[in-house]
Amino acid sequence: MKQTVSHYMMSDDRISGLKEILDRLGLDGIENLIYGRKPSSHPADSVTVGCHLAYWPVWMDFYLGNKESLAEDFPTKESIVENFGGETVEDWLGMIGDNIRAALAEKPEYLVWHVAHCRNKEIWTRRFHYTSREVLEKTAEVYRPAAHVVPPDVLVLFENIFWPGLYKLDPAEVDYFFSLLPGDNVGIMLDTSHLMAANPDLTSESDGADYICSVVNRLGSLKSLIKGIHLSCSLSGEYQRQTAGKIPKAVSEETIRNHIISIDQHRPFETDAAKRIVDCVEPLYVTHELFGDDFSIPEEKVRRQMRAMGNFI
Repeated sequence: MKQTVSHYMMSDDRISGLKEILDRLGLDGIENLIYGRKPSSHPADSVTVGCHLAYWPVWMDFYLGNKESLAEDFPTKESIVENFGGETVEDWLGMIGDNIRAALAEKPEYLVWHVAHCRNKEIWTRRFHYTSREVLEKTAEVYRPAAHVVPPDVLVLFENIFWPGLYKLDPAEVDYFFSLLPGDNVGIMLDTSHLMAANPDLTSESDGADYICSVVNRLGSLKSLIKGIHLSCSLSGEYQRQTAGKIPKAVSEETIRNHIISIDQHRPFETDAAKRIVDCVEPLYVTHELFGDDFSIPEEKVRRQMRAMGNFI
């Protein structure tokens, strides 16, 4: 099992400095956040184990040509072009392909692709227009042309979020989704924070571990699809209940971001719940995906979570 930390490379990052941090933490490398269309001018392939691809949380209306609904979230031509790389689905697919190629320039062992869709107002109402089955079907359609860009020895790991898509990793929906995907180099990146956020009844890390392990074990033979874990903890049930259905009068990027990070807390596990989850899944990769105060690696939070896993450093 390889352990990494999620990290976005800044222009002033130095590989020597990153290696010192990784050595101090006893990590194998970084999961490199790659959001652009062009390869980095300062590649980090010597410390990159995996790459997290760009993510479009609102895309189904654009893909399906539902212009009236699309206008609620992207009211101008400029906002559409900025988000999707153009006005057509072909433009967007080209943007996705470029993003994958930029990630592959870092020589990763795996790529991470989010599977979800949620209109902006649905973040608060949770009355979703599209079902998970619909999101899964269209995600597979979007992925199929992109699959040809990925070498067969690079895994593509699809990640659950707390919106329609892989959502609660329902076995029937997982089986359906992977039946639509080409190739054998596909699997699941289990995000524990996202899965915990999908169950607002959780009140402790122990509850979270029980819930996650029950979801994983319910998959049966499909459990083998889980190749990696984004490890972190969210216990946001009280916040979700307080804000349910309360759409702000002014919905901005900032209000959306603040609402999402209040649900999806990505804080470190402090108890043996972390070890229980990892032991249950037996992944190839564990990424410590933790929120820091800036763009630097949150070393102390990583240490605390590694201790919770049983790694005493």
